[in-house]
Amino acid sequence: MRQKHWVVFMNKPGLQQLLDPRFYLENYTQIKGKVPGYIPFILNDAQLDLFNALSVESRVIILKARQIGFSTAATGWLYHKTITTPGTTTALIGYNSDLTSELLDKVKTFLRTTPAALRPEVKYNSKFEISFPKIDSKILVLPSSENVGRGYTLHNVLLTELAFWDKAEEKMLAIENAVPKDGKIIVESTPGGVGNLYHRMWMADNGYCKKEYGWWWGYNEEEIEVIRRRINNPMKFAQEYGLEFLASGRNVFDMMQLKKMRKSILRVGDEVVDEVGNKHKVYETSDHLRIYKPPRPGRIYIAGADVAEGVTGGDYSTCVIWDRVTGEEVAFYKGVIPADKFGVLLNGWGRMFNNALMVVEINNHGLTTVTTLRNLIYPAMYFRPTKFDSMAANWSDRLGWKTTKVTRPLMIDDLAEAMRDGSITIHSEETFDEMMTFIFDLNNNMQPQDGFHDDCIFATAIGFQGFKSVHDKPLTQIDYRDNLPKGFAY
Repeated sequence: MRQKHWVVFMNKPGLQQLLDPRFYLENYTQIKGKVPGYIPFILNDAQLDLFNALSVESRVIILKARQIGFSTAATGWLYHKTITTPGTTTALIGYNSDLTSELLDKVKTFLRTTPAALRPEVKYNSKFEISFPKIDSKILVLPSSENVGRGYTLHNVLLTELAFWDKAEEKMLAIENAVPKDGKIIVESTPGGVGNLYHRMWMADNGYCKKEYGWWWGYNEEEIEVIRRRINNPMKFAQEYGLEFLASGRNVFDMMQLKKMRKSILRVGDEVVDEVGNKHKVYETSDHLRIYKPPRPGRIYIAGADVAEGVTGGDYSTCVIWDRVTGEEVAFYKGVIPADKFGVLLNGWGRMFNNALMVVEINNHGLTTVTTLRNLIYPAMYFRPTKFDSMAANWSDRLGWKTTKVTRPLMIDDLAEAMRDGSITIHSEETFDEMMTFIFDLNNNMQPQDGFHDDCIFATAIGFQGFKSVHDKPLTQIDYRDNLPKGFAY
């Protein structure tokens, strides 16, 4: 049964279910099984989760373990979209010739196993193009060549294993220019190191819906243990199944632990419940302080601040505010701002959080920020535990945290230990992203991977030093004024 007006046919009473991709694919298509022959295409939990995302999102990026079925699921969804939407051009772009052939075979399998009455007329125009002339739609299956996307208007695009593409930036630009705003771009890949386009897209706040599917979506403990033994390479296993972005050096923070802790990330608009059951949403103030949990009366807070120069293209000034009781990050800031103006903001934020103990890195531009806080008579400043010099002319010499060759590794070690034992909770996505690319170099020095930053890490670590300084004291015994040197205005 051939239908001249295919979509009209599918819209007939009783046939509207055919427009549902899950219903259509599970009931009227098949896929190749692990043994010769075809099997029904029944979506697993991960594939179903992806379909739910694709139904509402125009830009989706997938971080996946191997062999969970995402290229099959994405290809099936786009195949259905193409044959049910007249005038649609879909491109499936493989990382290499093998993947391109595999994608083409998946499309042909869908067509081959679909009953003739339930598919439009098909024409194979070339090795890389399958068209449906009655509805003016087509599917292109292309390798990731330099000219991919050029000369086309593409309504749907699937990019496979983007982490491994050569000249990925140029190709991605051409593809994005070829897809209208209401078109769909699906990017999927296993991790392939850090610093490449896929890694940057995954880490960036770029409007893409991020979907993460580790081995736990597709394998049980016994199955994954067999795979682990077969691979016999912990780093390869961590990358291909554990979703770890392996840097060009040894990661400072435990990557598997970071993956688990990322569940605590909160974004503006998310609803949270505090320890007494009060509900509220994460929000951002007019001066761009992100509030995860508002201040509670009588609660003690600690603020850590890492100060940058405040010029475009440089590092960022960052602030992290901690709840002393729960060990939870309650507020976060990251921005480009002059050091003195940063001090003004810190003064306001600190006072908002019950005169939070203010721990500011004194190195370089931090001195300007600390001086501003002192001039504003901020009441709760952190003082370094150094011997008091009665002849000192500048009291700010003792104010603030000083990062040195000695204190730098110690403060990072303290932070890593607190994360391991679960005594702190981090909510900022920016901090987690930096931790993913913070490595030991060949000289065993801790530093960010080339092209990345560590401002959020150090604001967090600096604040945690203040957290430690008051953590073991009863609330009633903490009086920051006890630390003020003689002559300091309070």
